[in-house]
Formats: sequence, structure tokens, C-alpha cells
Amino acid sequence: MTPDPVAPQNETAVPSAIDAADEPSPPAATGLGGLRESLSLKRRFNAEVVWNLASVGILGVSGILMNGVIARWRGAEALGIFNQVFAIYIMLSQIAVGGVHLSVLRCLSYHQDDRAKCGEIASAGLLLGFGLSTVVSACAYLLSGSFGAVLGSPAVATGVVLAAPGLVFFSLNKILLNALNGLRCMRAFAVLQALRFIFLLISVVAILASGRPSHDIALALTTSELALFVITATYVRVRAVHLFIASPASPWIAEHLSFGMRGFFAGLLSEMNTRVDVLMLGYFTSDAAVGVYSFAAILAEGFCQIPLVVRRNLDPIIGRAFSENNRERIREAARRVKKIMYVLMAAIALAAVGGFPILLWLLGAEAGLGPSWAVFVILMAGIWINSGYRPFLGIFLQGGRPGAYTLIIFTAVAGNVLLNLLLIPPLGIYGAAAATSIMFVGEAVLIVLFARRLFAVAL
Repeated sequence: MTPDPVAPQNETAVPSAIDAADEPSPPAATGLGGLRESLSLKRRFNAEVVWNLASVGILGVSGILMNGVIARWRGAEALGIFNQVFAIYIMLSQIAVGGVHLSVLRCLSYHQDDRAKCGEIASAGLLLGFGLSTVVSACAYLLSGSFGAVLGSPAVATGVVLAAPGLVFFSLNKILLNALNGLRCMRAFAVLQALRFIFLLISVVAILASGRPSHDIALALTTSELALFVITATYVRVRAVHLFIASPASPWIAEHLSFGMRGFFAGLLSEMNTRVDVLMLGYFTSDAAVGVYSFAAILAEGFCQIPLVVRRNLDPIIGRAFSENNRERIREAARRVKKIMYVLMAAIALAAVGGFPILLWLLGAEAGLGPSWAVFVILMAGIWINSGYRPFLGIFLQGGRPGAYTLIIFTAVAGNVLLNLLLIPPLGIYGAAAATSIMFVGEAVLIVLFARRLFAVAL
């Protein structure tokens, strides 16, 4: 079957979250049935956002507990080792999935009413993802010593070896979860996304309790993804679409490879933008300093996921809006989303900043994480400014401009690297926090400018 990812969908096949963001039209214009449908769509969108916010809440709590347990039981140095391995793992995972998940999401969002075609799309994506991730996993194993040498930490090298197999399962899980996103199975997406971090927390605790060396904590990245894959693959096949072993000659593989290669670099750069500070601190400073910084950074990253929750719900719908050439509703959604996000994130940021010292007190002075509070404050300031615009970062992918998406992320990462290079030597962990916070603001500016230029959409 020939891929047709840009074909418009049946007019009644999929509800639009942008419709849901609009006020219901008066009964005279839409009729009683139209009013009920509009209210139903709004309730559905709101419910999906709540489910995914709950998932992010679990992510945040799990991240706090995981980092807190490592710091409490093994100290800041062990936490620094784990988070350096985690940073390498996350960046390699983007190469491993190769942007295939982005293509699967986009194609499924355009064909949600044709489940047979959806099965072909998802199965082809899994086959391609498996091939790419296996190669990257092998390369990670072979290059583990080089990672340790650059960061001056043999423990990091050992951790990369243990985490390398997890790249295969991470890639497959990423594709499966994006398939659920594209099909608007957002409750399942939220639950399974939360399970990833619950499994990771359980794995970390089990490894620590077993008395294994600190670098073995990285094994949790492999065991948690394996457990998640078994559950996710089963759910998708039974409840969402029929999965099968696709033919290497499937035309969808060529479609995924083409779109993915245009967009994967952006995924890699996007993850680099959240990890470059940790890795550059690892190069310039010690494992212990990285541990202090990463404790605050990981917590801040959890709050940074909140705008992405809204993006996940908007992405498949923005794709529908483009297929209908109805950009005014995107503009209206942007006005509403910004208004809500800035109020919500301000309240969350103030509560988090106020509660951070309590968290440090609970961990105890022996964890050595006192300076991380100031790092957290600096990072949260940038996240708040960025929060009104990050939900619309996917507009470039859904609008068929992956090259522009990549350019935006590349510019943000390049700026982040430069600022970290300038600020870390004189300011240490505070310089890394300032550099990252500034680039959160820069990303928001780039989203606004490119959306206006490419799509004539004022966000």
C-alpha cells in the first residue's frame, strides 16, 4: 500500500483538541447536536490533559525519589555518575529511534479512522526502529571507554555498557507510545509513560538494596525498558492496532526513514539541550559537582514536562487542522493555552521553589546537595517563561516542516553549548543553570518567529 501521510481524514473521524479549545458555538449556528458534540470534545480533551498531567506528576515524584534515594544511600558522587550515564543514554536513544517515532505519530494522526493502515504504519516503524537501535546499542558498547575517558570517570564507562541494551527497548517503546499518541489513546499513553518511571525507580532501589557498586545503578535503564516493552507491546496489539512482522519492502519503511531522517536530528538536539549542561559539567568539574547540579536539574526537568503534556494532546490535532487548512483555530488555541499555562506554571514554580529546602532537609546534610536550591530557582525561571510556547513546538512537524523544527532545536542547542562553555568555568554549577535558563527563553522566541514566518500563525 502506498503511503499517503498527508491525505485528509474523514470529517467526523477524529475530534479536534483545537475545536475543544474554542468556546461552543451558539445553538443557532450549530444546532443542539453540534453544541453537545462541542462540549463532549472539550470534556474529552480536558480529561486527556488531566490523565497526562497525572502521568507527569508520577514522573516527577519518581524522579525525586530516585535521585533522593541515590543521594541518600550513595552520596552526590554516585548521583553524578548515574546522571552522566543517563545523559549519554538519552542522547543515544534519539539516534537509536532515528526519528521513526515522529513519522509514526504523524502518519497515524492522518489515518486514525483506517485501523488496517495504522497497523501497517506501526509495524513498519517497529521493524525499522529495531534495526536502527540494534546498531546504536552495539556502538554504545564499543565506545563506552571513550565516554568514560572524555568525562574522566571509569565508572561512567561501566555504566554505559550496562545501559546499552536498553537502547533497543527504549526505541521500540518510543515508537509504540507515539503510536498510541497518534491514535488519541491518551489515557493508555499516560499510564504506560508513568510505568516507565515507576519501573526505573523500582529497578534503582533493587540495585541499591542488593549492595552492587554505584556504577551498576545504570543497569536500571535496561531492566525498566524491558519490562515496559512487554506490557506496551501487548497492550497496543490487543487494544489498539494489529501488529505484525512487517516486510522490509514495506513502502511505509521508506516513508518513516525519509521523514525520520529529516526530523531525528531535532530529537537528538532536543535531548542534548536538556543534557548538555550535565555533560559539560562532567567535563569541567567532578562527579560530585554533577550530582549536586543534576539533582536540581532532574527535578526542574520534571516540571518542564508539563508543557509537553499539552503538546502531546495538541500534536495530532494540529495535524488535523493543517489537513483542513484551518489555521485560525490554531491561533485561538495558542491564545487560550498561553493564558492557562502561565498561571498554572507560576503557581507550580512558586510552590516547588518554596518546597525545595524541605526536600533537602528530608534527605539530610550527608547528601551534600545544599547548593542545588539556587540552581533550581534559576532553572525554574527559564522554564516558566518558556511554558506558554513549548506546547506548540510540534507545529513544525505537523505542518510538514521537520527541517525548520531541526533548525530551531539546533540553534537552541548551539546557544546552550556556547553559554555553558562561557559560564561554567567562572561560575560552575550556577553558570550551567544560567546558560540553560537563558536558552529556554531563546527557544520560545524561535518558536514564535518561525511559526509566523512559515505558517502565518501568530502564537
